[in-house]
Amino acid sequence: MSENQKDHSNWTTRKILATNVTYLRHKNGWSQEELADRTGRSISLISDIENENIGATIDAIDDIGVAFGMTTSELTKDHGYVVTKKRVDSKQ
Repeated sequence: MSENQKDHSNWTTRKILATNVTYLRHKNGWSQEELADRTGRSISLISDIENENIGATIDAIDDIGVAFGMTTSELTKDHGYVVTKKRVDSKQ
């Protein structure tokens, strides 16, 4: 595992999906709104998935995978991504 990867062997699929979606969205420089537009899903669904508030349907996972150019199994696989969530405040 590289320096930016971590062992998540005890994580649930919901947590892995949340981490992967958040990581890939940031890597692509997309907002939640842009990912929602690319998937045809709502911003609130994207937010709920990233915050582990809901279990996503297979159809939603498929749509998100297509947006990232990944299969559903790739999107739900633990790649060892690490996400540090920081609040971004527009006031400087």
